[in-house]
Amino acid sequence: MQRWIKIGFVLVAGLALAAALGWFFVIQPVFLSGNTAFTQDEQRFNIPEGTVFDTLLLRLEKEGIIRDISSFRQCARFLEYGQRIRPGSYLIRQGESNLTIVRMLRAGNQTPVKLIIHNLRTLEDLAGRISTQIECDSLRALEAFRRSRAILPDISPGEDSLLCLFIPNTYEVYWNISPEQLMERMADEYDRFWTSDRTSMATSAGLTPNQIYILASIVEKETLVQDEKSTIAGVYMNRLRQGIPLQADPTVVFARQDFSARRVLFSDLEIDSPYNTYKYAGLPPGPICMPQQSTLLATLNAEQHQYIYFCAKADGSGRHAFAKTLAAHNRNARDYQQWLNARQIYN
Repeated sequence: MQRWIKIGFVLVAGLALAAALGWFFVIQPVFLSGNTAFTQDEQRFNIPEGTVFDTLLLRLEKEGIIRDISSFRQCARFLEYGQRIRPGSYLIRQGESNLTIVRMLRAGNQTPVKLIIHNLRTLEDLAGRISTQIECDSLRALEAFRRSRAILPDISPGEDSLLCLFIPNTYEVYWNISPEQLMERMADEYDRFWTSDRTSMATSAGLTPNQIYILASIVEKETLVQDEKSTIAGVYMNRLRQGIPLQADPTVVFARQDFSARRVLFSDLEIDSPYNTYKYAGLPPGPICMPQQSTLLATLNAEQHQYIYFCAKADGSGRHAFAKTLAAHNRNARDYQQWLNARQIYN
């Protein structure tokens, strides 16, 4: 009897030892030990559509995500990860185990990315900026913009006004969001910004929301001084009401497509473009940039005054001198031109 007890004890001890060895040499390193190769707190790993398992493994190793790729492969195969790779952007934290990482990738538990949309001039610029932040390439994004006309109200003929759909902000989206889904999201953000109160304010000014956007884009390029924006918007409102051409220099720069220009020349005023507000009355057919939300609100709340003119002050402050009469404006303009000449700024 004692002999069988001893044999049983040896068997139990052997099994315990085998389990301990298995834990130490297999389970712990393959499944539970930290296996990240980077030293920062976290690192993003983007998986494009169509990625295969072997390519995934190569990238995890090459990009310094996984330290021991062999153990990761073992864990992935045990959890049957590899037949279906879910695309997306994943945030991997320093010290995470193979088990944690594989489960996240297998389940497709992405972490959204921040999509920053601001300070852009054209749809092409916008498509290019977006393509650097999400999976969608610039050509697909541009095509989606052009197909989105049906979801954007108050669009003029052509694609000039399409930029009005994009309210500048920082948005959280999934990295592999489709261009069609992105446009639906932007349409929702457009509706969220243009509340009934704001739409009513635009209507009271005799403009549509998109016309406010176009006007705000001009104000955006006229000044960097926030407390002047509503005053400048008021000047343009006065001109629109009185049928006076806007004569906005930033629209001429846009028509010229030379955004490095520091001075508008008399020859520029003859450029035959619907964006040349010296040559054509009213608003241009589309925005000349993407205005900040603060500029949109300043334009909606345009200051009521009698100014018809303004030009930059001759002191380099970036501020403007406003005038009610042409004679006063000509004096201000002459001072500014002399200031530019003195500094040899000719173009």
